[in-house]
Parts: sequence; C-alpha cells; structure tokens
Amino acid sequence: MAPISGQLSKPITVGKQSNCHFQSIQAAIDFLELPGQRNAHTVQTLYIMSGIYEENVLIYRSHLRIIGLGHVEITGKKYAQQLDEHGERIETFGTPTLFLGGSDLVLENIVVSNTAGQGPEIGQAVAVYAHCDMAVFRNCSFKGYQDTLFTGPLPPAPRERAEFGGIPLREHHANYRQLYQHCYIEGTVDFIFGGAAAYFEGCEMRSLRHYEDQPGYVTAASTPQGQEYGYVFDRCFLTAAPGVKDVYLGRPWREFAKTAFVHCVLGEHIHPRGWDNWNDPANEKTVCYEEYCGDQAGVLRLQRVSWAGCFEAEPETLRKEQVFAGTNFWKREGEQKR
Repeated sequence: MAPISGQLSKPITVGKQSNCHFQSIQAAIDFLELPGQRNAHTVQTLYIMSGIYEENVLIYRSHLRIIGLGHVEITGKKYAQQLDEHGERIETFGTPTLFLGGSDLVLENIVVSNTAGQGPEIGQAVAVYAHCDMAVFRNCSFKGYQDTLFTGPLPPAPRERAEFGGIPLREHHANYRQLYQHCYIEGTVDFIFGGAAAYFEGCEMRSLRHYEDQPGYVTAASTPQGQEYGYVFDRCFLTAAPGVKDVYLGRPWREFAKTAFVHCVLGEHIHPRGWDNWNDPANEKTVCYEEYCGDQAGVLRLQRVSWAGCFEAEPETLRKEQVFAGTNFWKREGEQKR
C-alpha cells in the first residue's frame, strides 16, 4: 500500500495493486473524511482501479470526484427484511450499497449493484442512496430489483411506521439537484424513486421480470409540494428483459409527484395507460405526469390515463438550463474550478 502523509492535493487511488493508496473504497473515503483532509475549497479526486469491490460504502464528504478506470463494480447485498443486531428489520434505507450524503459530487464509470435479489423474504434492496445536491453521474450503472436508485430527500414522514430509519443523515440540503448522463438503471418496482430534481439524459431504464410477474413501475417520485421540478427523462430509452410486460412509467410515492418523459423511446412493455395512481384516486388531482412525444402524442393521448398529459413538443422549461437554473455544476467536465 502506497504511503500517505499530510493533506493530499493530488488524486488518490484504490485498487488491489500494492502501489495504490488503499485497497478498499471505504478506507479511502474514511481517510478523506478525516478533519485534516476536509477543505471547503478543494475538490478531491479518487481513482478506482478495475475490479469488483464487495463492500457497502458510506460517503458524507462533499467536493469529490470518483472515477472508475476499466470495469469498476461496487456490490452489496443488504435487504429490507434483513435483521440487525437487535433483531429488527433494517428496512429500505438501511440497505444501500452506496450512500452519498454531500454536495458537489461527480461519479464516472462506476457500476453499483445490490445483489440481494427479490422476493417476499427480501423486500426492497437499494443500490444507490443519493441524498446529495449538485451531483453528476456519468456512464454509471445501477443494478437491483425493487428500489434500485433512491434520489433524496426523504418525504417528511413515513406512512407505514414511526420513522424511516436506515443510514443516519448528517446534512440536509436546501436543494437536491442531480444529473444522470448516459447511465444504465435496472429494476422491477419503483426502481427510480424519491424527491430530487433529477435530470436523466440519454439513459437506459431496463425493467426486469418481477418474481411473481406482477406489473412493474419505472418511477415513484415523491416530489415535495411546491418544488418546481421532479424527474425529467430526456431522450432516454426504456427497455425490458424478455417476457416483461405491463410496466408503468410511474406511480406517486407522494401526492405531488412530478415526472416528465421528453422524446424518449418506449418499448412495448410499457402499459398503454402509462401511469398508475397507487390505489388512490385523490393523487390524480395533484400529480404532474407528462410525456412529450412528437407525432405520437395524438395516439398516446387516446391510450393514456386522462389525468396525465401527452404533448407534441417539449417546453423550454424542461431543459437542463432551466431545471438547474442558477447553478453550473452540470456543465463541468473536468476538475471543478473555484
């Protein structure tokens, strides 16, 4: 293991090779989160060498770039029905393979998997818990089944129990703005869910077979009331594993869910009605579900639920420049300049 002394200003490396600074991702993160390594004006870069890293990684630090070189995969297998040391279920938000709690983050060329599987004995199993603001994910893959990608924040309170539980949150952000570029995300039920203003550009969302062949749901937004934007999918591709059908574009985890698909390519697995009200007709009056699909809008309008919109051309307000107005984090390609 390469020696480290003082505060690092150069990139550090994770890998199995002896010349890398650390052999596990969490060890590198723990070092970077030491008081002497945190600097509000410094963006630290972490390079991860090709390999499979079997670990659950918690990152609270802000101002961080994580770059995968070759095939880099982080795998975990925690699941909601799993019991903790007190014999209590760890629930959904105790399961992520990767947790991100800071702001000003860039992740590139990283695969994050939750390999717990699916079934009643498993329940939800999160791959990425993105409780972060001004975060960019490029050329990443997120793999799981139910609840693969959670885009924070959490709703104000859970409905099924007294508290959400899970990973402790050290910081709450005024905004949760996230950009996903050319990413791959797979799952079965609600596999992209949460309250962030999240923009998905040129991504593939792949629906997998539910273990009981029940309907699937790509999104389950919980957009906070009054937030201008929820999920925007721009020229994305919705695909499915063989035999998968009756998949809905989304259903509302909370009543003010906002989700828009802009000139996306939808597979035949998407249910003609498009959207589901999560067994609550009252949600139909508060959600904002939209598709912008060019010449197909007229045909789809006859098939989709009456409380969702189908339009020919997207408005200017759904472009990145508007969704992320007032910031430039989404423009940065290399080291961020301060």
